[in-house]
Amino acid sequence: MGDGEQNGNGGPDSSSVPGPDATAPEISPAGRKRPIPEAHKHIEVNFCKTPGCENFGVPPRKGPIIKGPGTKGQDRYKVAGHGKGTSALICAACGKGTRLKSNQAVYEEFERQSAYLFVPHPLSCPDESCINHRPTKESLKTAFRRYGKTKSGSDRWQCRECKKTFALGKPSVGHKKPHLNIRAFELIVNKVPIKRMAEILDISYTSLYGKIDFLYDQCRLFAASRESQLRQMEFKRLYLSTDRQDYLINWGDRSARKTIQLTAVATADQRSGYIFGLTPNFDPSVKPDDLEQQWHAAGDASKRPHMRDCARLWTEFDYRMSMARAGRLGEDAVAPARDDLDAPELLDLGQQLPKNGVQVHADYLMHGHYWFLRSLTHGAEKLRFYIDQDAGLLHACLGAFTDKVLNRQADVVQVDIQKNLTIDQRKNAHGKAKRWFEGERTRFPGMKDNVIRTAILAERIAAAREASKAERGKLQDVWLEYPFPDMAEPGKKLRFVTDLDDYDDRHVANLLMKGSLWPVDMVFNRIRRRMSMFERPVQSVRRARRMWHIYAPYDAAMVEKMLTIFRVWHNYVWVDAKAKKTAAEKLGMAEGKVRMQDIVYFDTRSKL
Repeated sequence: MGDGEQNGNGGPDSSSVPGPDATAPEISPAGRKRPIPEAHKHIEVNFCKTPGCENFGVPPRKGPIIKGPGTKGQDRYKVAGHGKGTSALICAACGKGTRLKSNQAVYEEFERQSAYLFVPHPLSCPDESCINHRPTKESLKTAFRRYGKTKSGSDRWQCRECKKTFALGKPSVGHKKPHLNIRAFELIVNKVPIKRMAEILDISYTSLYGKIDFLYDQCRLFAASRESQLRQMEFKRLYLSTDRQDYLINWGDRSARKTIQLTAVATADQRSGYIFGLTPNFDPSVKPDDLEQQWHAAGDASKRPHMRDCARLWTEFDYRMSMARAGRLGEDAVAPARDDLDAPELLDLGQQLPKNGVQVHADYLMHGHYWFLRSLTHGAEKLRFYIDQDAGLLHACLGAFTDKVLNRQADVVQVDIQKNLTIDQRKNAHGKAKRWFEGERTRFPGMKDNVIRTAILAERIAAAREASKAERGKLQDVWLEYPFPDMAEPGKKLRFVTDLDDYDDRHVANLLMKGSLWPVDMVFNRIRRRMSMFERPVQSVRRARRMWHIYAPYDAAMVEKMLTIFRVWHNYVWVDAKAKKTAAEKLGMAEGKVRMQDIVYFDTRSKL
C-alpha cells in the first residue's frame, strides 16, 4: 500500500479517528473561505467498519501489507480487487471488508450539502479585485457606508476602499407580481401541478419557474439562519431515522426517451419529526462538458474508482460501463433494486444521465449526508441512529461517527421491515401478535404494557447472547424479530450493530424498542401526497398498463428545489394535528408556527 491508494484520493495519512469538532477557517476546494469543523478537515472513511474490532476506526498506513496478525503499530489490512474495478479494504483482524472511497470526494459532497449554511454577507463590494469584495467580520464595521436610496427605494451603499456604490434591494425586487409569491408557495405544497399553478396564478410558465427559483433561494436563506445555530444547541438525546427515496425525471428529448433516476436521503428526528437534510444525488453547479474535460485532464480513465479526481460524479465513462453491464443482461433488463448504496449503481438501458448538471454517485451522497449530520448534531450528548437495511447507509454512518461510537455517544441499529405485505397480511400479523401479547400479560401481573414489552424483549436479547458464538459483540450479526408488530411496520427485525457487550439487556431492549423508520417514511409519504412532481406513477390502460409518471419534472434541478421548499415548509409551517406544534417548535428551533410570508420575504439585510 505504499502508493497510498488505501486512503483514497486526497485523504490524509491518519492513524486515528477524527478528533473533537472545532471551528477553524479553511479555503475550500471551490475557493470560498468558510469555517470548517476540525474533524471535517481530516475526513477519513477507509477503515474497518466492525465495532469492537481492534481496527475499527483505524485507517491503513502507508507501507507494506502485513499478512496475518502482524505486529503492533503495523498495517493490518489488505486490498482486494484488481484492475480498474471497485477495490475493497479487508481487515486482517476480523476478516470483514468495506469498499474503498475517495476521502476528497466525501469532503466535496459534504461541502455541497452544507453549502447553504454559509450564506455570504449581503454587504459585498461588486469589484472582485477590491479587498471588501469578501469582507471579514471585523472589517464590516468600517468597510461600507450608507449612500442614500435608489429611485425604487432600495438602500444604496458605498465601499470606503474603492468608492464604488451598489444597491441592496428587497428579496422580491424586480418581481412584477410579488403578491403571488406566497400563493405560489401554498400551491406547491398542496399538490397543484405546474400547469394548474400557472392557470390559477394567471402567469406564464417562465414567470412561474422564476417564482419557484425565488422560493427555493428564500427557503435556503431562511433554513440557514436557523440551522446554522444547531451546533450551539444542546440535546440530551437525538433518535434519528434514515431512509431513502427515488425520483424519476422524464425525458426532454423524443429522440432519447430515457428517464433519469435520482435518489434522495433524509434523516428525521423521531420525537419532533424535524427533517435533517433532504438532498438528492444531483449537483447543478457542475456542467457535464466541464466534468468530461476534468476527467480526461486528470487521467481518471486509468485509475481505480476511489482514486479518481472525479470519483464523486457520474461521467460518460461510468455510464458506458453501466450500459455495457446492463446490455449483457439483455435488452429488456431492468436495473436491480438499489439494495446497497455502497455498491456501484447499475443503470438499465432505459435510463440516462442528466443533460444539465451532473449526477452524484449514491454512495458519496450517503457519506456526505452523515458528515453533514455530524456538523449539525455537535451539541447532542447521545445519538441513536435507526437506519434501513443497507450496507451503504451503515458504512456511511459508521464512517462519520466512529469516534462517537467508541466513546459510547452514538449507537446504530438497522431496521428491516416487510414492506411488500398486503393490507390483509398486515392485519393478520397484527391480530396474531395482539393475541399472543394478551397471553404474555399473565406473566407480568400489574405491570404496564410498555414495561412488559421491554421485559419480553430483554428476555429475547439474553437468549440471543447465550446462543451467539461470538466472543464479543454478540448481537452485532443477530437479527432479532420484533415481537410486537404493528400495521405500519409489519415483520420488523432489528440488528444492534454497535453492540460492545457493555450495555445490560434492559438497556439494549429500551434502545431497540425505539427502532423504527416510521418518522422518515412518513416524511416520504407526505412528499408523495403533497408534491405533484413526486406523485406515484399511474397505469396506462391503453398501453398495456405501463407506468406513466405524468407529473414528473423534465429538469433534474427541480427535484432539489422542490424538496428544499417542502423541507422548510414541513419543519416550520406544517402543524402536527396531535401535538398542535410544528417540527421546529418541538425540537426547540422555533417558538411557534412560522408564517409563510416570514419565509418568502426573509431578508438577510435585517442583520445590518
